[in-house]
Formats: sequence, C-alpha cells, structure tokens
Amino acid sequence: MINIGIIGFGWMGQIHAKNSTLIEDCKLKAVADLDPQKLRIAEKLYGADVYQDYRQLLDRKDINAVYVVTPATSHYQIVKDSIEANKHVLCEKPLALTPQEVNSLREIVKKSDRKFIICFPERFAISSQEAKDMIDQGVIGEIQYIRGNFRFTMKGHDVTHGEWVFDRSKGGGLILEASVHLWDFVRWLSNQEVTSVIGVAHEYMRGNSLIEDNFAAIGYLEKGGIVCIDMSGAFPKDSATDKRFEIIGSEGYIYIDEFKNYMTINSERGIDANPGMLVKGMTYKDVMWHSHVEGGAKRLQEYFIRCIKKDEEPKPGVEDGARACEISWAIMDSLKSKKLEVIKYGKCE
Repeated sequence: MINIGIIGFGWMGQIHAKNSTLIEDCKLKAVADLDPQKLRIAEKLYGADVYQDYRQLLDRKDINAVYVVTPATSHYQIVKDSIEANKHVLCEKPLALTPQEVNSLREIVKKSDRKFIICFPERFAISSQEAKDMIDQGVIGEIQYIRGNFRFTMKGHDVTHGEWVFDRSKGGGLILEASVHLWDFVRWLSNQEVTSVIGVAHEYMRGNSLIEDNFAAIGYLEKGGIVCIDMSGAFPKDSATDKRFEIIGSEGYIYIDEFKNYMTINSERGIDANPGMLVKGMTYKDVMWHSHVEGGAKRLQEYFIRCIKKDEEPKPGVEDGARACEISWAIMDSLKSKKLEVIKYGKCE
C-alpha cells in the first residue's frame, strides 16, 4: 500500500483526493493546507489527518508519497523539502516560478532516488494515447503542422481556484500557469523539441498585477514543422472548456477534442483497424477527459503509483516540466522583444 499526503487542498487538490479513493494500493493518509475550512473538508470526506504546516506531514514516516498541489510560488520549496524527507513526489504544473528554481529542482530530483512526476494529464487521456500510438506508427507521416487551443473562463477562478491565479508573482500568469500543458503535449506527441517561438498577448491589470487573459504563439519544431498555440481565459462565466489539437502530417491528419475525449484520423497510408483490413479514416469517442473512471488525471495517478511499486522512472519527469516552463518563458521574452525567440533549454536565467 502506498500512503500519500496531499499538500494544498484547493480545487485540484480535492480532485486528486477523490481519485486516490478509486485507485488500488493507494491510501490518502494526510492533508496539509493553510485554510482550516479546507482541512475540515479533508477530515470529513476522507478521514485524513490534517496539518496547517506541511512540514509536519513530511515528518510522517508512514507516508510514502506527496502530491504538491499549491500555487507555483511555493512549488520549489515544498518539492525540495519533500525530496529531502525521502518522499516520492507528484507535482502540479508549472514546475516552479523562476528559471533559478527550475534549474535547482532539475539537480535535486536527478540526484535523488525518489520518483517524481509532473502533472500533465493530457498524456494519459485515452484519445491522446490513441493519437500518440498512430503518430509513432507513422500513420500520418512526418509532422508538418500542430495547432492547439485551450479556451475557458477565468471568471470565478478567484473562488474555485484562488485569487493567486490572477497574481503573476504567485501563479506566473496564464502563459506559465496554463500553457505548459499544451507545450508538453506538443513535445510528447511529436517526439520533437520546440526550437523557437514568438507570441502576442492581451494583458490587463487586476489589482497590482499585470495578467494575460488571451495569447497566441507560433513557433518551429526541430524538424521544421510549425506549431501554433492559442489560449483564452476570457470565455463567459460558467462556459464549458474547449481544448482541441490538430496534427497535420505528410500522409494524414489527426483531430483531438480533449474534453470530449474524441479523435478523428484520416490517413493516405491506411490504418490497421483489424488484421488484413486497412481503412482511411476512423474516429474514437471515449469517456470524458476529466472522468473519474478513465480520465487523464486519474490514469496519471494510477501510473505514478505503479511506477513507485515497480521501481520504474515515471514520465513526464522533472526535465519535461522544466522544458515546458522554458518554452513559456521564451514566449514572455518575445512579448517584449517582438521577435522570434530561440529557446535556451537548460540555460534560462
């Protein structure tokens, strides 16, 4: 049995807690959060031991792994303390808030024998894994163009997520806090690095913080393909999230609607649907992306627990989290320079 502790019990922390009850060989033992009201929820729903100081949770010898589900500004210190306390770590994105923190975590995690995973559940949605399998088989040929969009409402996020979402000094802003999901997905699907990017954004003042609510970026993959990402947090209140990807290859095309877990594929080469049967087009419609039954977040947790038990190295790891951040920082640099920025992996300052 893998005993876990959750540090940060807001919106996403509570999703991880719910999923933990549905996973075999996993037990939620303790929760840490600064908010006493959230701790009462953890006690009532899960019978968890609760702490306002996360270091008390880390002192528990019976806890094998921790989930770090706090604003980005605290990721570095909590992950560092967790690794030093000999805990396996699942860390919510983004990896950290600054290049210095990211580079330090690279070294801390790589020198440790503890398992570490960054929470990019897109990799684990069934439609995504079907698409990845087709791409790796060469069904659509060489990737020429990837387009992704992520559009949602931030209205009400101060209540559901916390006011920190609108404070760049705590969350990093829309580009760092949310677009890392998409950049990791591009890297994973294509098996390529993003080499350069240029972006545009609409920013506005909220309190004392300048924050983005819309942005778009275009860049190059290492084999010459083009990637285009657009994001908006300006949908009307209570709108459904819209998150889609299109991958165009030299011999085919894949369309993914992540929140419907739906995929369409067309291929000149043909798709091996059954032995001896090639078809030119197929669709996959499965469970919702955020489902507690087979959603990406639950499947990621199951995989992480399995890696701990089998002593296997989980992916996406610390380097994947770092590179997604570095792409985001290059976009921010381009907003100032108005130029295409080459991404300096491992060399951001």
